[in-house]
Amino acid sequence: MKTSKFILSFMVAILFATGIGAAFGATAGAVALGATFIKKPVSVLNMAVTPEIWTDYIVGNLFKDNEFLLSSVDESQYVIGVGVVHIPQAGSPSGVQRNRKTLPATITRRKDIDVTYVLDEFTTDPRFIPNIDTAELSYDKMDSCMSEDMSYLKQFIAEAMLYNWRPDYFLKTSGDTKTATVGTGNRKAICVEDFIKAKEQMNKWGIPKSDRFVILSTNLKGQLVRELKANANRDYSVIYNPTTGELDKLEGFKIYERQNTLIASVATMTEGSNKLWQWTTTDLTYTPEDIVDIEAGEKAFATTSVEIALFWQKNHVARALGETKMFDDMGNPQYYGDIYSFLQRAGGRKKRGDGKGVLGIIQETV
Repeated sequence: MKTSKFILSFMVAILFATGIGAAFGATAGAVALGATFIKKPVSVLNMAVTPEIWTDYIVGNLFKDNEFLLSSVDESQYVIGVGVVHIPQAGSPSGVQRNRKTLPATITRRKDIDVTYVLDEFTTDPRFIPNIDTAELSYDKMDSCMSEDMSYLKQFIAEAMLYNWRPDYFLKTSGDTKTATVGTGNRKAICVEDFIKAKEQMNKWGIPKSDRFVILSTNLKGQLVRELKANANRDYSVIYNPTTGELDKLEGFKIYERQNTLIASVATMTEGSNKLWQWTTTDLTYTPEDIVDIEAGEKAFATTSVEIALFWQKNHVARALGETKMFDDMGNPQYYGDIYSFLQRAGGRKKRGDGKGVLGIIQETV
């Protein structure tokens, strides 16, 4: 039976090679005949190609569904080595006088200050793919088996970037009393008046009016939409599309929505002379690791927790992407398959040392 199958296969191969030879020459025919019986080891091909494809896949999808990250200054070109951002920054300019009366003029030397910060290292848990699944590894297969890992990596990096951009100055929500969206009890809702106050504060700081943004949680955006719809004297349809659910822009701030943004365990704030609020002692914003533990059910939000809406101007926050790397152990003899994991270095910062250009509106506890 096996002999007859071999003879049949051999005859088909001869006919195929003869056709190729007639069309493209004897050499091409010989190559076609050899290719019919000589099968290239799939693992060798994957070994050479897979890392490049998959790392490109990470980078290409990193900002997908987190477009707000692009509304910042990209400092990736300043990454040196594997994970440090180093930015040469000019010091203060020399003084200028009109109709100088005293000579010789005082000689000054410019003091340049370098900005340096370390990128965070994000690594996925190793993923095991059985040998049978690696026989034919296409883009569709890659997407299906790694989409969960990539989604988790993207979300974690986005949360870490928001945390790096967290504000030093706050206003408090001033809307109607509503049930707490996180924690327990009641909080004042975010409202249009809060957006007006945020705009006024940015103007007082001398922040450019273009490229202003805000990111709201789904809860906070819902409060704002309901206020707009309830006010019969305001044509909310100009900025809100009920068909798509998109709220585009308000008081000059382009609006982004995310499931969660910044959350604090309690709003222990002290009001300054400038009518802005700052942390009394310790910054109590939940870290990305805290949020992961809460989402996994390993801990819970404090009953006093409050949400924060983050307002910023594009030139006052920065992002940087460093090394993207794939680790693989192909043909692992213990697992009878391949094991993959990924590393991405990324970071960000507020650009001004005094924190201006970034503002938070934190929920007021009732």
